[in-house]
Amino acid sequence: MISARVATCTLVCLLMLGSGGCRKNEGQSAAPPGARAEVAPELLKNDLVSLPGAVYRSQAASPIHWQQWTQTTFERAKAANRLLFCVVALPQQPGFQSVLSALDGDSDLVSSINDSYVPVLVDGDASRELGLLTADLCAEIKRPLQLPLFIWITPEGNPVAWIPVAASNSNSVSELFNQSHSMVNRMWTDDSGYVLTNSGKDNINRRMRIGQRKNATVMSQQPAADLLRCIRQMCSLYDTYSRNFDEAGGLFPAGALDLLSTAAVHPGLSDEVRTRCMETTRELLIDLLPSPMFDPIEGGVFSSRRGNSWALPGFSTDCVSQTRAVVALIHAYRATGDLRALDKALASISYAEKSFTTTEGLFAVGLVPEVDISRWLWTVEEIEKELPAEEAAWWIKATGMKGLGNLPSEVDPRREFFRANSIGIGKSIPELAKEFSLPPEEFSTRFETSRKKLLKVRNARHGEVMRDDASHAGASFRMVSAYAAAFGVTGDERFKEKAIALLAKSREVFSDGAKLRNFSKPAPQSLGEGRAFLYGLALQAALDVSVITSDEKWLLWSDDLATVAAELFTGSEFLKECPDDARIIDLPVTDLVMLFDDSTAGLISFAESRLAARGRPLVQSFSALAIPLPVYAMDRPILHTDLLQATLAREFPVKVVIGRDLPADLKKSVEMLPLRMIQRVVAKPADDVPAGSVLVLDPTGRKQMVTSPAALREALLPTAIN
Repeated sequence: MISARVATCTLVCLLMLGSGGCRKNEGQSAAPPGARAEVAPELLKNDLVSLPGAVYRSQAASPIHWQQWTQTTFERAKAANRLLFCVVALPQQPGFQSVLSALDGDSDLVSSINDSYVPVLVDGDASRELGLLTADLCAEIKRPLQLPLFIWITPEGNPVAWIPVAASNSNSVSELFNQSHSMVNRMWTDDSGYVLTNSGKDNINRRMRIGQRKNATVMSQQPAADLLRCIRQMCSLYDTYSRNFDEAGGLFPAGALDLLSTAAVHPGLSDEVRTRCMETTRELLIDLLPSPMFDPIEGGVFSSRRGNSWALPGFSTDCVSQTRAVVALIHAYRATGDLRALDKALASISYAEKSFTTTEGLFAVGLVPEVDISRWLWTVEEIEKELPAEEAAWWIKATGMKGLGNLPSEVDPRREFFRANSIGIGKSIPELAKEFSLPPEEFSTRFETSRKKLLKVRNARHGEVMRDDASHAGASFRMVSAYAAAFGVTGDERFKEKAIALLAKSREVFSDGAKLRNFSKPAPQSLGEGRAFLYGLALQAALDVSVITSDEKWLLWSDDLATVAAELFTGSEFLKECPDDARIIDLPVTDLVMLFDDSTAGLISFAESRLAARGRPLVQSFSALAIPLPVYAMDRPILHTDLLQATLAREFPVKVVIGRDLPADLKKSVEMLPLRMIQRVVAKPADDVPAGSVLVLDPTGRKQMVTSPAALREALLPTAIN
């Protein structure tokens, strides 16, 4: 079975080598790029030890002579007359660790890599343009996107061959590499000139295809109507009978939940649309909140599931997934009043603080190793062994554990995990206490004690896990927004203080002059300079904090960030992802789809709408690239929920105009309004807003002057909770 799969993959790899349409003529001689290969001494050792970031730190001791993704590396590869063997990985997808371990564990394979290529490891999150390019490359060979991706690249920066690699077992990884290597290396050795010529022509064609796709006039001419169409389509994707959310994929549906719960309470939408969004949000919560996607032992949310059921998570976590889930759950709580959603959100914040805080007081992405699924699952007998009888009975009943296991057949068709249980708790502590007829305080104390016992057992199963201590700009800015959202719904001043302190420190640490950088430690521009996506996250965080503090300085910083972003990322009819001074491969890569996370287009578009509403529009050339809603969002709206939220804010604007001298309680109520969909502006004399009052403007043209927190909430949030 493995051999068949490897043979198929190798055939795909070879098709890429011959796709240039320029076969060499009979008798054509080899054309080596240099008379004599010169292997620089730097290529004879692993060069990752100085780099920040979880991906690079995890491989700094590898016997493979990994090099940095820099122009210097390409120049050395050219002098050595070698192809570059690149592995593109994401820290949020832990499968790359077992793939690289399989490479490390085969000494012959290590020698082949070191002697034949210039091996390069690429963090596709930091060098985001290459991470995004993997989707285009996989589409060319008609394979679904899967990371890590092996790519053979010429010293001129042209991809030659590539293949996605499954983190299955060491034998399949080694066999896949060896068969691909034998063919790629033979073609390079036989006629490197031919490979250089063909790959160059391929990349010219690729540049044209990507450019045509990105630059095509595919922007909606009626964004408001198309937005409503997308929202209705999103609602129709959920089937209350089968409990399936079509097209949701395997990731936790933070984007869909965020959009639907936001639309469910948006005062500018019709009752019919809001009702459908509310119903779908409630149904989603029925499935998600009790599910094992939320870890009842340590807190936090797992970032993905296995199969089509939420009953079996992927058991991997990262800081970014936590923060996105936090914001979505808080919006869902605002819409439905379901306290469980708020409890899960606050638990995820606590988990993120415990798991991803760095020694610098910032946040890391997190690098969780792959662990055998069985180590996450429990049998009834194991629970009964580890806990006193009464406490074991609580956990068994609260999590729905069964003697024969609780995994549905569709996620375990071969019964690999017979008698095993995944665990999730969908009730709050007070609800559980009532169910077990115990005083809430007593139950809470004893339940917490039993939870710690189970955590100790599970930690022993997993063994020592390396902690990611590399401060990461994206994760830190995300956490700022999570704190801001938590303050908005709880009014707890501690969350506001944390948001302010973290944003201030992030601004200090991740700034490189007027620009941003990915890590707290210096790195080459191609690895460390902030991409457009990072500026989108920073804009989002700065605007969020400006909302909850009413502090003008954060609005001013967001204006500065937008100005720098416009200078760096305004391209010819498309939004550039990578600044020119950090670019290695010359392709027009832009981020329009929620491929790994939010999209750059969605983040920048949302920032544009918020800044414009507050009288600080982006420069016209940049704004024109950020605003449009592409018509292809209608085909797969679930991949564009961030852009749809931006369009909702822009096409159905809600604004509060703040008069001077607000009473303290009304001022705090304004600061606690939903962060992003309701825009706050300070009243000007022409607005005619009396002191101590707030003017509410909704998309229907209705105006309301309010002078109390209750009136403000009623004007903007007439829902299950205020």
